[in-house]
Amino acid sequence: MKKILTTALLCAAITTPALAQKESHWYLALDAGKLKMQNTNYADPGSLTVSGGYRFSRNFALEGGLTGYGDSTLVYSNGTTTAEQGDARFLAVGILPLSPSFELFGKAGIGFHTAKVTGTGAYSNTYSKETTANGIIGFGGQFNINQRFGLRLQYENLGKAKSGPSDPGADISRVSIGGVLNF
Repeated sequence: MKKILTTALLCAAITTPALAQKESHWYLALDAGKLKMQNTNYADPGSLTVSGGYRFSRNFALEGGLTGYGDSTLVYSNGTTTAEQGDARFLAVGILPLSPSFELFGKAGIGFHTAKVTGTGAYSNTYSKETTANGIIGFGGQFNINQRFGLRLQYENLGKAKSGPSDPGADISRVSIGGVLNF
């Protein structure tokens, strides 16, 4: 009986900070991930997103962020072309708390994806830059370590990335893991 009581008290002590989390608050997040590009020969680059948001209730937040992607280079026998990418995003986030320390979330909004392609060698006159507005949808889960810190894993479908008006575009998605700091 003492072991059960001790275990119950220890669990209560660990989860109490998460229960004390404020309903409404600001937060910052930093996520690192990998971009998946389909319908293109460019390699899938890594990514880093810095975002911030305001959680209006236990079930709803608004979030905005900036993502930088690593460069992808195609090497030819007579030169190279390099794609540089990034995006700005504005999202609504629906949250489903499953316990004081774990919640699922879904995201939907708009992203402005910019792709710039430059070349060297025989492709040195190659330059194009295009910003595409895309719908973003995503989902994930967040483990709240305590009321201030959380860890999250998420998937996002980012739409199409184009490097010019005639480019049919690459379908892009991203898987990332990150941390959340609540204020």
